[in-house]
Amino acid sequence: MSDFPQQHDDRQHDDRRRKRNVARDLQTRNDDRAAARIERLAQQSWVEGAEPELPVRTTRPEEVVFHLGPTNSGKTHDSLVALAKNGSGVYAAPLRQLAHEAYARLSAQLPAGSVGLSTGEEEIDPDAKIVCCTVEKAPMRGDLLVLDESHWVADPDRGHHWARLVLTGDYREMHLISAAEAYLLLKPLVADAKKLTVVNHKRLSRLDVLRTPVRPDAVRPQTLVVAFSRKAVYAVAAALDPARPGKVGVLYGALPPATRRDVIERFTSGETEVLVTTDVIGHGINVPATTVLFAETTKFDGVERRPLRTWETAQIAGRAGRYGLTGHGSVGVLAGVTGLRADAGLLKEGAEVARGDAMSDLPKRSPRLRPELDDLGAFEPVDLPEALTRWMAWARAATKDRPMTADDVTSLVVRVHALLPLLKGPLGAAGDLWTVWRLINLPIDYNPPRRTRWLTLAEAALRSAVGLPVLPETVLAPMPAKGSVEDYEQAAAAARDAQTLLRSFPGVAGLDSDDAADVEDACATRITELLPGAITLTASGTCVECGTGIAPWFTTCRGCATRPVRTPGSRDDAPHRHQRPASGSRATVSEGGRNRGRRADAGRAGRTTGRPGTGRSSRSR
Repeated sequence: MSDFPQQHDDRQHDDRRRKRNVARDLQTRNDDRAAARIERLAQQSWVEGAEPELPVRTTRPEEVVFHLGPTNSGKTHDSLVALAKNGSGVYAAPLRQLAHEAYARLSAQLPAGSVGLSTGEEEIDPDAKIVCCTVEKAPMRGDLLVLDESHWVADPDRGHHWARLVLTGDYREMHLISAAEAYLLLKPLVADAKKLTVVNHKRLSRLDVLRTPVRPDAVRPQTLVVAFSRKAVYAVAAALDPARPGKVGVLYGALPPATRRDVIERFTSGETEVLVTTDVIGHGINVPATTVLFAETTKFDGVERRPLRTWETAQIAGRAGRYGLTGHGSVGVLAGVTGLRADAGLLKEGAEVARGDAMSDLPKRSPRLRPELDDLGAFEPVDLPEALTRWMAWARAATKDRPMTADDVTSLVVRVHALLPLLKGPLGAAGDLWTVWRLINLPIDYNPPRRTRWLTLAEAALRSAVGLPVLPETVLAPMPAKGSVEDYEQAAAAARDAQTLLRSFPGVAGLDSDDAADVEDACATRITELLPGAITLTASGTCVECGTGIAPWFTTCRGCATRPVRTPGSRDDAPHRHQRPASGSRATVSEGGRNRGRRADAGRAGRTTGRPGTGRSSRSR
């Protein structure tokens, strides 16, 4: 019997199936095109009916004064004189420490109660006629604005606060303090001013470069030694301490603000003779240092380990030889700390910039613009991801020919997506648009490993709002009964996060921001007590396996971290070439399995801690 009829039916069946697939694909494409048309119409409608506008100020400044120049040139001093003479206005800076310094200086000159402080962590007479604050806390209107370190407008993370304040701040008069290189970034933001004045400042003291490296036992009093991670700071301090026992201090971003102030006061008074610090010292903090020594000139910036830029080097080197505090200054290299090395050529270039003899390589980033909630056209929290993405696309097009660009708001989108699942249950009753917007903008770190902290606090705020119980320790853990400096640093950081939440959402878990401040202060006191011992007990810079000298941010050398685990008794069962003699060595293979386990753990630790630094050290604030 012929198979032809069956084959014919099969071909017809295949043809019909093929036609159905083609028709289905065509319908899908048509549906996609229709959806795209609807989306374009929706976006067009949004643009035509609720298009956000670029922010503008309502009142033109009468005068904008640029104070341009290198470090230690009197820029801040002259601006504060103008603020004190005016008797009303705002001083804004990137760091709490700078706000404190300005507050102390002005309070000593003016009547009691006429100067206030507002830093996010601390409020003292915030309604005073003159307020010293961090930029994020600066009011958008007033009489006279002094904006310190204005070149931070180019900062990729916080620059949008500077941009909005300079671009839209309603002030009669503005004094912008900056490195000269930032003038071209800042000038277009105040192009509407009725009068522009540029005051060029020259460095008030000499800054020399030391010809030869300095060994740890030759470091003199009134010296700042610079490294770029917490571990490196402690390693350097441990190397310096034997020559000056009890006279070496440390300063880095993870220390609570109260501890940092205490450290700076001890160095200023001479109780501490040498201060080992990260680049937190480079942001305008004034201390009586005659010498700045660099233990290293590379830093981990959150993405990669790279050499310092000359403007970063200049900001730090310029701390030496402060006018009115010391004589002339010197900058040089600290040698003799295992695993750390500084580039003398880079220091020479940085010193030229710090003296004002050369231009720096300040990044040519455009000032960033961030949206307000009213700019987004969102009606419910679920609208925020699309609204933020749409705003970013619109703003990039709208600022194409402007001296600014749209900020990347992806981090806000990520936070919204993390929060939305919580709003599908009972907590949705508290998750209105304004509440969610405030939560996603809380200045609480959302980078690993602290990512869960923000989400935990946000959930606590929502639970409290709908009357569900929240355990106090969920928001504010008590100070540890005992622990290391690092334990108390982490506890203080958690308390600062709790303060941030409780200032915006008071009453969560029956707490207020003062409760969190008390815990942070207690942690700071304990850290101050433990710091001297932490320096003397530091043992960084040595491979835990073979004793080879290594950089302080590693725990094992490259060889120990990467060599394969060997079976006892095998041909390759021999001590590592970097090991000390096998007699009594912890790393001898005769220890068998126990040593292999340790070696594997050390290898993992080396790989885990192999990324230098402790985070974005330039943002360690």
